[in-house]
Amino acid sequence: MIGLTAAASAVVYFARGDIDPLIAGPVAIGVLVGATQGSKWLAGIRADRLRLLFVSVLGVVAVQMIWKGVG
Repeated sequence: MIGLTAAASAVVYFARGDIDPLIAGPVAIGVLVGATQGSKWLAGIRADRLRLLFVSVLGVVAVQMIWKGVG
């Protein structure tokens, strides 16, 4: 359902000229390839390693947000 509404709004934004196809095209391809490969890799990753990776990424993002908020 989310994909359907996103596609409909993307058509509207594209028709208004708000979407740059030279940027949106590679992003869409990257999302498609990343989602496909990610779902394949997810089957082979243990839950504890995935949790550690997720916590690490969240930690880096938190430090960046704090750094930008203070500085």
